[in-house]
Amino acid sequence: MTSYELATQADDALLRSLLREHPMESWVTMSMEREPSYFAGMNRFGRDWAVIARDGATSVGMYACSAQDVFVNGASEELGYLGSLRVCSPYRHRLSVVREGYESVRRLARGSAPSMWFTSIATQNAQARRLLEANLKGMPRYQFANELVTLSFSKARGRARSLWKPADLVDLEPMCQFFNEGASEFNFSPVLTPEKAERTRAGFYVIKDQGQVVACMALWNQQAFKQVVARGYRRPLGTLLPVYNAIARSAGRVVLPRVGRALDQSFLAFLAISPSLALDIVPLIEDALALCRTPALTMGLHAEHPWLSKLCRRFRPLRYRTCIYAVSFGESLALDNRPAQPEVALL
Repeated sequence: MTSYELATQADDALLRSLLREHPMESWVTMSMEREPSYFAGMNRFGRDWAVIARDGATSVGMYACSAQDVFVNGASEELGYLGSLRVCSPYRHRLSVVREGYESVRRLARGSAPSMWFTSIATQNAQARRLLEANLKGMPRYQFANELVTLSFSKARGRARSLWKPADLVDLEPMCQFFNEGASEFNFSPVLTPEKAERTRAGFYVIKDQGQVVACMALWNQQAFKQVVARGYRRPLGTLLPVYNAIARSAGRVVLPRVGRALDQSFLAFLAISPSLALDIVPLIEDALALCRTPALTMGLHAEHPWLSKLCRRFRPLRYRTCIYAVSFGESLALDNRPAQPEVALL
């Protein structure tokens, strides 16, 4: 029988190897890694924990959880986020292992277990989506909300416009209030507080009008504790990668990392803009790119967001689509018609 245990510092190397050796396949096969220490990136925004599955002395896989304060139907709720599910090949098709893993989620929660959960699954991962959407006996209910589109922009498309100003300590409280007003219009968007903002160690920026915050964002480079590493490309891109990158450089598009290398990126996180601000989204992103210190800047928008087509036309970003789900172990989570837009930097 498979056992499930909370991971400790003694499991650090094992957790990192499971993430490294079990990448996610798409047009680019990516491993979501946590080097040089898995635990260095924990508890930056909520309560984080990881669980390891073992068959005797053999590690079977892992998953990670985070308890986060997010908006649901316009109100703040503590929800659990399920992520980093990795199952070793010999056990991947054993439904009992998956069922037992889900049974352990609430039992092994660090602190009080959230009553409701959400997760994201790559849109192209059809096999996992079919299994989870089938709502089989003994499994939690997966309720599809909508797609989230992750966009990676090239810094080469930036243009200094002197719009964003670094947030001062006195700006944090009004900035968080402003962000939360906008975030409440989306399901699973995070609830921001000054304490959480400082804990991230991200660089926060604001735009003010007559002393009032009318826009905010953060530039958050997480590469010291979290990396997206290329493990392979589909043909013919793998063979033609040097040619593609030469074209990308000349066209102001994101240059793809060589196999085994991480994408050199920051996240454009906690973005909110007042509808009254007499600027469209394009110059704001251009200015953010000028401020960014990495070659790529990544953000996420729900698939029907009105900014999406304009940003894709102007910046020609890399795009990666995921499906957002509410996950319930008992009573299902009734979502209203607000789009689901979690913060990609927290997934």
